[in-house]
Amino acid sequence: MNLDTLFNNLLTCGIGLSDSETLRKLRILNTFHLAAIMAAPLLGLFYFYAGALILFYVTIVIGLLMICSFLILRKSKSLVLGAHFAIAILWAFLFLVSWNTGAITFEGVIHPTWLLNGSLILLAVLMMGYFHGSLWTMVMFVQVGIIVYLYQIRFQFPNLLPMEMTALYHLGTFMIGFLILVLFAFLFEREREDALLREEVRAQALRESKKYIDDILERSPVPTFIIDRSHRVVQWNPACQTLTGVSANAILGKSVWEGFTMGRQGSLADMVLAEPEAVREGFQETVPSGSESGWYEMDALLPHFKNGRRMRLSAGALLDETGAVRGAIQTIREVAEASSEGALSESGQANEAFVSPVYKVNARGRISSWNRGCEEVFGYPSSEMIGRNAAELISGRYRPLFEEAVTRAFQGETPGTKTWRCQHRDGKPVYVAARVCLLQAGNGGEKECAVVNANVTDITLRLKKSENEAMEAKEKLKILSEEHGLLKKNIASFIRKTEDQG
Repeated sequence: MNLDTLFNNLLTCGIGLSDSETLRKLRILNTFHLAAIMAAPLLGLFYFYAGALILFYVTIVIGLLMICSFLILRKSKSLVLGAHFAIAILWAFLFLVSWNTGAITFEGVIHPTWLLNGSLILLAVLMMGYFHGSLWTMVMFVQVGIIVYLYQIRFQFPNLLPMEMTALYHLGTFMIGFLILVLFAFLFEREREDALLREEVRAQALRESKKYIDDILERSPVPTFIIDRSHRVVQWNPACQTLTGVSANAILGKSVWEGFTMGRQGSLADMVLAEPEAVREGFQETVPSGSESGWYEMDALLPHFKNGRRMRLSAGALLDETGAVRGAIQTIREVAEASSEGALSESGQANEAFVSPVYKVNARGRISSWNRGCEEVFGYPSSEMIGRNAAELISGRYRPLFEEAVTRAFQGETPGTKTWRCQHRDGKPVYVAARVCLLQAGNGGEKECAVVNANVTDITLRLKKSENEAMEAKEKLKILSEEHGLLKKNIASFIRKTEDQG
């Protein structure tokens, strides 16, 4: 461990992972600890030679207490506890110093140590916020009230310093307090700049996230729209435009298109946004049991859509980071396309109109049906895949996961959605989120299960690319750190040689 790492560990209390703001405050607080610990012996020597033995002992004790405060902060890693303890020690020190050096001098002129008391208030605000800063402000006002009262009753405050030294001592105290106030001014300005930078980074992340979501909606083959809290349409994807013939420009900012309404309550998204419990109570027979997550799905007749069509509707509330409802999202699909069972015709063949790739696997693990969606996503025609071992489509490391899901489906369990990698006919990887479900065998036929796939290749590859870039950045940082360390050693060696030659 080099000196830089050791010193950083000392200032951050050994915390390796935390948010940058907490680490920054720990560094500032520990820097004040170290500065007070190093200044205590020097200030104690000054009071010793000035003849103020009481202040000499007070200063040494305060230095020891600051060491204890530093250790407590490192042990507890509590910023609030460490900051309050350190400020209390410094406040007690300033109170004792001001009391024994005049407290109020020169016929009522405020003692310069009050500038340092003001610095303690700023330190409390910087470390813990305005509430804790206001608590220490009240403590300072109580102290001021006591001093002023004693001054009014002609109390003689002791002054342990020699008269010839008093003026210079007060000037030095004033300049130190002034410099500390200037330091806090720079720290607060740095805090403001950091806050602006964090806000800009957050806004950029939100913009990129919104663009990413917009791209997903734009490319989604499922008709999808989003409404805000005022029940106005804010997103209307191209699939919605294709299904309804209504363009996004014509519907954005307005109520949901009449064709998607289910009556006076409006669309399913409107009902989820306004009265989600009414949806649960009014459509108990059609809302799936999984609606506890806030997502509702049902088959419903849309009376104003193409002279009355039965559609599969899905809707859910959109929440912000505080849990408040910001809007609702809804998808609309043909009933025949809405579920894994709907992906199969009554004869048990894969529905060619189904937008997702779906294939059937028999009890021997062979593919018995292969729809058009599979041909488009995986590149294999049905003539090549019918009768083939389904596990051969899956990449080696994912085959146990696939075989486990199929086995559980044949046992009547619901394995849930799994993600695995498949092999395209051209050799390219295809990542899918798949759901395996058992099909009812009719007329004594063989049991089969359907594998319903959703192509997630783009998202998966993008995530892998981000992970690789992060690893590369980490390696580059490591190399740069090593080069920086080597450069410092070379510079130090060069300086030593120069000094030896001189």
